[in-house]
Amino acid sequence: MTFHDRLMSVFQRRRPDVMPWFADLTYWYAASAARGSLPDRYQGDGVVQLYRDLNVGCHEHALSSPWQAEYPDVEITTEDQTDEEGQPYRQIITWRTPVGSIQQIKEYVPLGFTWAYVQYPVATPQDLRVLRFILESQQVTPDYAQQQQQMQLWGDMAACSSVPPRTPLANLIVIWMGVLNAVYALADFPDEMEAIMEVMAASDDPIYDIICQSPAPLVYLGENITAEVVSPRLFETYYAPYYRKRHQQIHAAGKYTFVHIDGTMRGVLERLAATGADCAQSLTPAPVGDVPVSEMRALAGPDLILWGGVPAAYFSPIYPQQALVDIVMQCIKHHLALGKFILGVCDQVPPDGDIRRVKLVSDLVEEHARY
Repeated sequence: MTFHDRLMSVFQRRRPDVMPWFADLTYWYAASAARGSLPDRYQGDGVVQLYRDLNVGCHEHALSSPWQAEYPDVEITTEDQTDEEGQPYRQIITWRTPVGSIQQIKEYVPLGFTWAYVQYPVATPQDLRVLRFILESQQVTPDYAQQQQQMQLWGDMAACSSVPPRTPLANLIVIWMGVLNAVYALADFPDEMEAIMEVMAASDDPIYDIICQSPAPLVYLGENITAEVVSPRLFETYYAPYYRKRHQQIHAAGKYTFVHIDGTMRGVLERLAATGADCAQSLTPAPVGDVPVSEMRALAGPDLILWGGVPAAYFSPIYPQQALVDIVMQCIKHHLALGKFILGVCDQVPPDGDIRRVKLVSDLVEEHARY
């Protein structure tokens, strides 16, 4: 079976020939390209050959958001600043509306090859009014070109996925407010927070209509949940009702869903199956996460597909290779028999990752994880 067929078999509740093994190489790939160490054969569309050489399935390189959004009554400007050597340093995005302006500031972290938020756009009730204006002015139209190109490019190496906006509270936490602002706002002005989440949900409706008509078979809810932030009460109040609505809508369109957790999971994982989700993705086990590989199934219940099990840190040379081998074998030992497990990196192979370790996992899976 191909990587595409293995993954879809699990979602369709059929047993593949081998436990599916998928890795997110986007972070390692971007960092390698930035420092000039990416081999020529992997440049551009050659990224597919990278996955073929490593014998691993692709998912993150095959994500897309199949719509275009316009904000005709909002002026959006982006200012990119560089340091003395011409390297990226700071990015400032400003949204100007008739009811006020908000601004996001990010700074580049060279060691991590990533951007860090210095200032979130929203912190006050007035900022929420500006955000509401932005969302209510949003106009979306379908654009399936990128997704169709991805499906053609990746072929049997991936099952392409549509990526909607995060659940309203997750979107506020991750993009618009940050954890601190969002938590204080829920306590200090809950009515305004409830109102903006209703507006966000309504602004998502036409996007989900577009996704349901898209060619991709999967829908990826890239939530970045961690139970250290999302308590059981927050999950049941703000996440679960939204999930139930969207999972039902997506399933009616003949597609499958997977929810990106990526943090600690105790308190969340055991509640996810009840929302109608097909799969909990990027499940990071202890000792990096908070749940051992051996306990994940009992916590999730019998039906939820589990995707993950391999901490990204173990691809770094600062950890012994044997730690990676041991946890892969634990995943196979505890999750092969039931057939509802997709082996995956949690979350991304890091910039300093030894890419040869990805092939090592591939070899372990081919030898020990056949049905």
